[in-house]
Amino acid sequence: MRLLLLALALLLTPVVALAQTVGDTPPVYVAQVYDRLANDGDYDPPDALYTPRLLALWRLQRKEAGGEVGRIDFFYWTNSQDWTLSDLSIASEYVDGRDDRMIVTAGFKNAGRPERIRFYFEKTGGRWLLDDVASELGDPWTLSILLKYGWPGGD
Repeated sequence: MRLLLLALALLLTPVVALAQTVGDTPPVYVAQVYDRLANDGDYDPPDALYTPRLLALWRLQRKEAGGEVGRIDFFYWTNSQDWTLSDLSIASEYVDGRDDRMIVTAGFKNAGRPERIRFYFEKTGGRWLLDDVASELGDPWTLSILLKYGWPGGD
């Protein structure tokens, strides 16, 4: 019985690690999230994922929403409310001269529509944290701006 519990704990460990922090490098983490989304559609980004700056913006948006939907009414990982993902590609690069900043670009199709989303990571206190996100196709957006100011014209 103890061996069975140990085996179950080992099997569940990567899922728990994914849910809490970026345990691997940012491109591995991003690929794991998209794999999860493509296979079972479930991922809720934890507050521990964000830099203090981005976390403060999420908290501001929640406070100002007063229990309503708020300025972010879509899932930023997919740039949509629903998704059917295919053709995923992940690329990454360090910021020039900075080995503590990395940009991870996810390209994919969502229900046949091409998407390209960039994730901006910073190494803070020895951990990789997400500092911002930007979508480059369709109606481009930057997460930090949407969290603080919403869509231009209130859309």
